[in-house]
Amino acid sequence: MSPRPTGNPAGDIPIPLGEEAAPHADSPAQAPVLTLALEDLIPDARNEVVILDHSGQEISVVTSEPVASQGILDAHVTASGHDVSGFAYCTFESGLTLFYPPTHHLLVTDENQT
Repeated sequence: MSPRPTGNPAGDIPIPLGEEAAPHADSPAQAPVLTLALEDLIPDARNEVVILDHSGQEISVVTSEPVASQGILDAHVTASGHDVSGFAYCTFESGLTLFYPPTHHLLVTDENQT
């Protein structure tokens, strides 16, 4: 696992999926899944987090927060200057928006159910 950069006041730190993903314990032949706790993500000044990777891996977000909206953006640039045009997004009830490549599958898991 790579160390997380520090000292970024904007908090918009791209998460490299390829280094942190691990295969399912049940079936090593399945695609790797990266599991993130929503509370551990550090958003930028606009309450946005960007995941940059184009491998198509699944992303699992563990949270008790409901999803408020989701979709794919036509055009948008984050406060930190990341162009996320064409990215999929998921906005949670708290207002945090997670942007990720549309080639990924995002699984939102209720932390109270795990």
